[in-house]
Amino acid sequence: MNASNCFSSNEYLFLPTKKDPKVALVIDNAALSNNSFKLYNPFSKKARLLKKMTKKAFTDYNMLSKKLFSTETKKKFNFIKFMEERLGEQLVVSVYFATARDKLVLQLQTPDAKIIGYIKFPLSETGLKRLNNEKKALDILSSKRIVEKYLLWEKYENIPFLLLSETNGNIGHPNSKAIDDLLLRFRRKESYSLANHPRIQYMIDKAKQLNVSKLEKTIEKIRRESATKYFLVYEHGDFAPWNIINTSKGTVPFDFEYFVEDGLEYFDLIKYHYQIGKLLKGMRPDTLANYVIEKILVDEANILLKLFLAKEILVKMEECEDYGFEQKMLDFLEK
Repeated sequence: MNASNCFSSNEYLFLPTKKDPKVALVIDNAALSNNSFKLYNPFSKKARLLKKMTKKAFTDYNMLSKKLFSTETKKKFNFIKFMEERLGEQLVVSVYFATARDKLVLQLQTPDAKIIGYIKFPLSETGLKRLNNEKKALDILSSKRIVEKYLLWEKYENIPFLLLSETNGNIGHPNSKAIDDLLLRFRRKESYSLANHPRIQYMIDKAKQLNVSKLEKTIEKIRRESATKYFLVYEHGDFAPWNIINTSKGTVPFDFEYFVEDGLEYFDLIKYHYQIGKLLKGMRPDTLANYVIEKILVDEANILLKLFLAKEILVKMEECEDYGFEQKMLDFLEK
């Protein structure tokens, strides 16, 4: 399956533009439109304004809006027919296109606007690797009652995919107590010095595998600076406001594609503030370093941030992505 054959027999609005869409949303009627916009959760001010305006247009003035906006009617593709047979329901499908083009996320509704769930379908080897890792995370975390179990793990044309249930709530910025309480649920019983912590040893092994001896030596040097023990945790790996839902029962994390079973305490908290500072506030490397250190409020904040940046560099190296920003930040801290 590819990004062009995942539609149901419905009328679609492509946002932010038809040429370069982030989502394809079903807008047949007001109820379906209201649900489909749940799939579009931008964080920039411009994109949030676009969502607010178009959602109001298609929920409050649906018939008129379909005449004023450029929309496209699609036919039902074979994967959707397969899912209809598998679930015993007629489906209305909206689509999220991942920025990296490694996966699709499909929102499944019934024609009477009942949301069944969300499918994650990989489009590349990287997408498949991340999906398998997310399944592992959900298997572990659901057994600990930290998250809900997925609804379905299935294959289509020999490619696996996940069907996840809907979590009702709002994606956004939870308060600091909610963040702390959530991360506390990820904590395990064991604690280690950084010299012996499994997460740091994994990073060193990864540096050896990628043949980056300079970074390996840097990690070794940094961890010897520490005199503190840190808990082993279930590390989310991409802990950020857009991967957390505020519900009536508390904060719920999702998107566990970068999950690490033997994670290091504070890496997720650093990631949370790092993503806000870098992606939402547009901070420079030196400004961001100081911002994160001020936010995490621990004695060895500098050491932990340096190790976090080394981890980020290794991830980007493995995925052949640019890590210049992280390297500049690490160099600033190493001065």
